[in-house]
Amino acid sequence: MVAHEPDRKRAAEQETPPLKLNEILDGLATQRIGTKLHYFAELDSTNIFARRLAEQGAPAGEIVIAERQTRGRGRLGRSWVSPPFVNLYCSVVLRPRLFPKYVPQITLMAAVALAETVASFVPSGAAIKWPNDILVNGKKIAGILTEASWSSNHIEFVVLGIGVNLNFPAALMPEAIRQRATSLLIATGQTVQRETFLRRLIQDLDRCYGVLEESGFDALAPRWEARFDLRDRRVRVEIMDEVVFGAARGIDREGALIVERDDGELQRIIAGDVIPLED
Repeated sequence: MVAHEPDRKRAAEQETPPLKLNEILDGLATQRIGTKLHYFAELDSTNIFARRLAEQGAPAGEIVIAERQTRGRGRLGRSWVSPPFVNLYCSVVLRPRLFPKYVPQITLMAAVALAETVASFVPSGAAIKWPNDILVNGKKIAGILTEASWSSNHIEFVVLGIGVNLNFPAALMPEAIRQRATSLLIATGQTVQRETFLRRLIQDLDRCYGVLEESGFDALAPRWEARFDLRDRRVRVEIMDEVVFGAARGIDREGALIVERDDGELQRIIAGDVIPLED
């Protein structure tokens, strides 16, 4: 089911066409994700709109898609560059059966699905940078923003936001991110059909979310670990007013990064900037 048609006149002014939703939905046999698509030419933020839907009782699996975001944002409140009609910006409403302390598992699950989707388009593959980035050739190609609402020990809903650089040319990237960001266009030299990518992503999310719901994150952990970009690498971790140096060893069941500090102690990192150091 589709809601909210985009501004086709506005889309027609772009060099690239708007998403063709029928090509995404036709024959899409998913069980949990993609029950309904809300599609806009422009939103302030897909996460903000998806949160409104969730607060109004929207069922799990509904997806909000925007061709452009005016207030796109990433982790720690950082802005997300959102040029229109070339990339993918979407948010999914979820209602997982998890205790609130396990909400980070949603980000980990989504990272597995997103990395596997990206890897299916890029010969060099895709890696996961804890906690929420997908890398191709060492550069960021996609990010995840997970926001949740809960009371006591019950999760009311989770909004899973995803942004992917698809047909974003280097010439249009702001200079501030050009050295650390990439896109499928840059990585492969070819334009990707956005409908094909989104359809594959919905399918991969559906499968991975199903595994999480039915078997827990332990069943997905080996796939996450296999793509973990920082395993056993020296890192600098910036946590508020503290800086930690050590080696990244992996994650625990609550999604925290485990760092073996230079003094030999293990430290759980729940949130912070992790910067790889030269090997």
